[in-house]
Amino acid sequence: MALDAATAREMIQKLAEDRASYLETLTRAHDVLAKALEASATGKSPPKLTSEAVSAVRRNTNHTIDIESLKKSSTFSPEDSETDDNESMFVQDPLPKEEYDEAGFRQHIREYKWTPNDQEIVGSILGNDQLLQRTTVFPVTLGPVDDRSHLSHYSIFDVGNDGAPLEIQRATDKPVSRAQVIWNNIKSINADENRSRQAVGRITIVREPSPLLFAALHYTQNVHFDMDEIFSMLVEDKTTAFAHRPFSSDQRQQRTFVFTLDYFTIIGDECEPETWQKSDEEAGSSQSQVPLSRCSSVVALSLSGPPARHVKYKARRAEQKLGYIFDPFAPWRVLSIQSYPDWKHSVDAHDSTRHYVNGPEAFLITLRAEFKDAQKRLNEVYNRIADLVRMPSNFMFSSAARDRLLFEDEDFTFSRRYFWAHQSLGIMNEDMQQMILMYRKVFTESVWDGSSKIIWPGDESVSSRYANWRKRMRSLRADIEHELQGLEEIANRNTEKMKEIKGLRDNLFSGTSVLESRRSVDQAIITVQQGHNIKLLTLVTIFFLPLTFVTSVFGMTNMNPDDSFQPFGIVTTVVCLPTYMLIGSLNTTSGVHFWRRKTKQFFSFIGRMFDKILSFFGYLPDTSSNPQPDPRPLHQRSQSTREGMAARGSLAGLTTTTSNSAFDRRPTLSPHSTKNVSSPSMQPRAHTSASTVRFDDEKLEDEDTGPKHLIRNLARGAHRNTGSWGTMNGYQEHGVSAVDHQQRQATFLPGSPIVGSPTSLRRAEGEGESEGWVKRVLTWGSGGGKKRGKDGEREV
Repeated sequence: MALDAATAREMIQKLAEDRASYLETLTRAHDVLAKALEASATGKSPPKLTSEAVSAVRRNTNHTIDIESLKKSSTFSPEDSETDDNESMFVQDPLPKEEYDEAGFRQHIREYKWTPNDQEIVGSILGNDQLLQRTTVFPVTLGPVDDRSHLSHYSIFDVGNDGAPLEIQRATDKPVSRAQVIWNNIKSINADENRSRQAVGRITIVREPSPLLFAALHYTQNVHFDMDEIFSMLVEDKTTAFAHRPFSSDQRQQRTFVFTLDYFTIIGDECEPETWQKSDEEAGSSQSQVPLSRCSSVVALSLSGPPARHVKYKARRAEQKLGYIFDPFAPWRVLSIQSYPDWKHSVDAHDSTRHYVNGPEAFLITLRAEFKDAQKRLNEVYNRIADLVRMPSNFMFSSAARDRLLFEDEDFTFSRRYFWAHQSLGIMNEDMQQMILMYRKVFTESVWDGSSKIIWPGDESVSSRYANWRKRMRSLRADIEHELQGLEEIANRNTEKMKEIKGLRDNLFSGTSVLESRRSVDQAIITVQQGHNIKLLTLVTIFFLPLTFVTSVFGMTNMNPDDSFQPFGIVTTVVCLPTYMLIGSLNTTSGVHFWRRKTKQFFSFIGRMFDKILSFFGYLPDTSSNPQPDPRPLHQRSQSTREGMAARGSLAGLTTTTSNSAFDRRPTLSPHSTKNVSSPSMQPRAHTSASTVRFDDEKLEDEDTGPKHLIRNLARGAHRNTGSWGTMNGYQEHGVSAVDHQQRQATFLPGSPIVGSPTSLRRAEGEGESEGWVKRVLTWGSGGGKKRGKDGEREV
């Protein structure tokens, strides 16, 4: 079966890189050996043989080379060596032996308690007894298979104690499927104990795994990583990171460092998103958007071996407990799961020319490759969206192209396009900001300089191994920051493009609004014209309506055909002329008002005549419950001062009585008043005498129209208008004084004092003094009055 084009190109590129690396290493080793022979023949000092050259020879030869003989023939010194206290710069302890088989894999699928997020990823194989009962669980045929595992890709490296990663390529007797190859490479590690080069680290990268391969990764890696947590991070739509958690109850979380990236990518040819990945439901069928899919990847590091140290948890509200920190130079594993439905994976992140001093360095290089891939994918999404909203090439020369962009069509094509592009770019910016924020939140300055107590502790002063590692970390940090700057540049371009799209959308809305307004004006003109037509039709109909009536009457069959036409003419004139005059007058505003007024007067006359007829027969209707409105016009409804005061007094629950003076017109309000009002005599005023106003608190409390707050407001109004207590202007504000000038002089005069004080008024108002009566005495007059205070009455 022929390989697909992408895999073939990738393998050719890989072989070319390995060939170049192989030739370079052999050339270097040849030069070193030649110089050593030349030095031994001439008696000169032999060249220094670095551990890098030694590891290169060991890595790129299939035969065992006696490195020790080369070391003995060269003069190595502790200063020239790259070791410190006989300790290599790289991890030396090998990973423990592990082997897995398909029987255990079947049992794991059947018996493991899968979480809901796990079931979203591997749910298609759970409960599939037919799959589990096959001779081999994995597909055996080459080419396309139902679970699409033929599109899965992998890169698995074993890292030796020289730090060089060698890709695993297991030879098979016959061609097998891609899923079977991946299973064969991940099911064991250091299985051959007689092998001279044992792995101290393992890098496992699986791209677009099928559900069956997801389950295989869960089975083989769950001992070292919390795979349930990793699957949950893949399913969730956000970028997250979990550094080493020394105080976790799960030892796997103490050992691991997990970083998840989540963003968007364009669906590649012949690629399909996983069922648990959100993707465009109309991919390839819509011209208003680009076929996108939500994608995610996980990069995880696990450190093996016993804990190197412990730390104490010193929270005040929690029990003190110990946390465990693992050695950065312990045997390690790096796991990368990439779920991207495209062909944009980077396959050159790791190769045999690199050297990793420990697991954290391999982890950061893998993470850097993920940031680079994210930059590549998001940049392509930006370009596709920019192409989607870009003006056509003939925009400047074709009015039809301009009109197509300025005015919306019936399918709202451009409104949909601009809305989708604007919102998508905004969501992409949020994803990039989240990735950058999460990276800088986790990888603080203390992580890079080694002062962190939890994440990879150990600075340059610990040993030359740590000094070399921190030096490499600084260079790696610069590389990662460069990739993050690329993401920030894409975010800035997205922001600028969003502004451009917003301008295009505003122009579209403006043009469409103008077009719609013009259509509305045209429609209004049509409506007015139709109204005129209907009006004309109505007038014509009304014109012939009385004629039709008269002709129908005189056209009856029992009418004498020999009669004169004089009655017909008279009736026609009597019927038609008033009708035409009535219609003509009703066709104007003034005519409508005229007939409305006459109609109202007519029905009022009819009502009065009906009342007189009923009164003539002795029936008087009771109108107290439904008083009739005043029939007089508004300009004839004036009210005298006395009537106004009497009405106000009756509404307040007060009785107006006359004073003892025969020449005084001023009223006296009694506390035992009712709502009936007796008008004072209107005699000329001869002298000034005192009148009193007394209020019944109980009645004021019971009357809705005369509450106690009226007294308080009157007193406050008096105090506000004069600046001191005791002026009657406040009563004028509440309508007690008259409008007429002469009557106002005969009633309450401005400047008249009130007997009492605010304190006594409030106390009497709230407590209800002697026998339920509260007395307020008002004195007025032109010559003065009396004021009662703490020292008794005195003249004012």
